[in-house]
Amino acid sequence: MFLSKYQLSQSKGGRPHLPRLTVAAAVLSLSACVTSVVTPEQETRAGSSISQQVADQIGLYMDPELERYLDTVGQRLVDSLEQTPYQFQFALVDQAEPNAFATPGGFIYVSRGLMAQINDEAELAGVLAHEISHVTRRHHVRQAGRSLGTGLLTLPGRAVGVVSKDLGNMINAPIEHAGRLYLSSYSRSQESEADAYGMRLASTAGYDPLALADALEGIEKGLLLLTGEQHEATYLDTHPTTPQRVADIGRLARALDTAPTEPIADRDQLYAYLDGLWWGPQNPQQGIFNDNLFLSADLGLSVTFPAGWDTVNTPRFVGAMEPAGEAYLALGLNKGEFSPEAYAAALITRMRDSTGLQPSDSKGFRIGQWPAHVVRYDDANDAQRVSLYYVFLDSGSHSFTFMAMGKAAFQGLLRNSVMSIAPLTPEQAGDIRGLRLRIATINQGESLADWSRRVNSSWSTAFTAAINGLEETTAGHQPRQLKYVRSERYPSPR
Repeated sequence: MFLSKYQLSQSKGGRPHLPRLTVAAAVLSLSACVTSVVTPEQETRAGSSISQQVADQIGLYMDPELERYLDTVGQRLVDSLEQTPYQFQFALVDQAEPNAFATPGGFIYVSRGLMAQINDEAELAGVLAHEISHVTRRHHVRQAGRSLGTGLLTLPGRAVGVVSKDLGNMINAPIEHAGRLYLSSYSRSQESEADAYGMRLASTAGYDPLALADALEGIEKGLLLLTGEQHEATYLDTHPTTPQRVADIGRLARALDTAPTEPIADRDQLYAYLDGLWWGPQNPQQGIFNDNLFLSADLGLSVTFPAGWDTVNTPRFVGAMEPAGEAYLALGLNKGEFSPEAYAAALITRMRDSTGLQPSDSKGFRIGQWPAHVVRYDDANDAQRVSLYYVFLDSGSHSFTFMAMGKAAFQGLLRNSVMSIAPLTPEQAGDIRGLRLRIATINQGESLADWSRRVNSSWSTAFTAAINGLEETTAGHQPRQLKYVRSERYPSPR
């Protein structure tokens, strides 16, 4: 969820970011056949803009040691490149699905879901070298993310413009682009080219180039065993595995003369970096949904959203949308310069000047010990009345705006939800749990099934085998460390 310490502009050397997608879209709209017109500097500016949206809309995964390791492997590959105009930067993205992608200019992301699949540094190097090659060969990728609020513009009423601007500021993107990262699919020829160049780069850096095939096979097996899960974007969506591609990878690997070098981390060290990784659809660092109840230990609050509504949880805001798009809720952080009363006064002035609307209600109140102010509008000038609520509150450590807007039939649900925000109770804090990757040693001759029961793994035996690069049917195993996940309570930072 929206953690104020979670700003990409303060990470990876404090590189500058452009606030809107327009520069990125302008550069990316140029086709590959005119790449000579687009300079590397323009690509870097576009990638910088997209990287801010990755941080705002998907989120970076907070694990400094694992990120340092990822960057170290990436920079070893970069050191093996011929001269390049790009300053490559590597980061972990908070995405459950196994995924990796690159933006123009050299910003490369690996999801926590993909990191959980890695069993050998050469596999990671193969994926990174492939993405580096997409950048150096000047391919451009396109990928769509989740969105909330684009249908808000279809609601009747004079207040829509004000609300859409506020929501757009909260999302840090124009509302018509909310939740969408404008990246595109690679062509088959670009994939083949990135395979070839990436494998040569990995080989030059001393990594087994055939490990790329091992990584793809592991991802594919894992996804096949999780068919009951939702996979909105995975590495195989943009990098499909085909028999021809696997055959080509094998042929290319045989043609390369690799001088192996010592890995930065052997398997046990790699697993030590992965130990503690949050796994699965919800990362408690961002807050979690228990059905329609949102709980955040870092922010110390809870919110009850309407049952059955579509929810979204990003680094900048958490919200919900009525399935037919007739009502919306969004909770986000303010910069905190003003009191709730001052924020409310500014809204009333903006709404009056922009629309002529006066509030139906405006009053201060308290949420526990938190000062708050609610402003309500009933926009009845159109054929169908629209209800609008703004709640501004200050928890002492954070300042929030909670917006709710929808047709009159949803007025009660909107009111109940915005007024449900409350300090997190100790009991609720105890309910904030997630699946966490851990490492344990399998004993001599111990079966995977027996080992899984002993460590209380939440994975099936088949998935445990796939994610550890083992065969499920093996009767016994030599002692070695294996990955598993278990449910753990999220340690509150308070």
